[in-house]
Amino acid sequence: MILQNEKIDICSDCDFSYSNITGTSFNGVSAVDCDLSEITITGCNMISAQLDNVMLEDAAIENANLAGAQIKDAAMSGVRINNGDIRRGRLENVDIGEAVFKGCDLSEVSLENCNLEGLAISSCRISGMTIDGIPVKELIEKYYQ
Repeated sequence: MILQNEKIDICSDCDFSYSNITGTSFNGVSAVDCDLSEITITGCNMISAQLDNVMLEDAAIENANLAGAQIKDAAMSGVRINNGDIRRGRLENVDIGEAVFKGCDLSEVSLENCNLEGLAISSCRISGMTIDGIPVKELIEKYYQ
């Protein structure tokens, strides 16, 4: 399926797997029980989208605005998000194993009760970032002393 420059408001039990979606507005969309695995989403507005119990495994999301999006009970392993705005986003009970976030705005994102084993952070701005209330910048400075 190819969607281009459309407006999607709600979908339930939809199968968009292997689809290419470009320039489509998912602003405030509610998606429940949908298969979005191996989907390619490019240049889409997904502000305040609510995705519940969705499969986003091995999806590619590029230049998308996910600000304020809420994703719950989702399988997102292997997802690749490039140049995405995810500020104020909320992920709950989501598997993002082997996911890659490049050039994304994750400012003001909060991670709570997460498994961060093997998490790698490189070439990122970390001002104001804390771990258990301790500024990361201070931890790094102490490490290199």
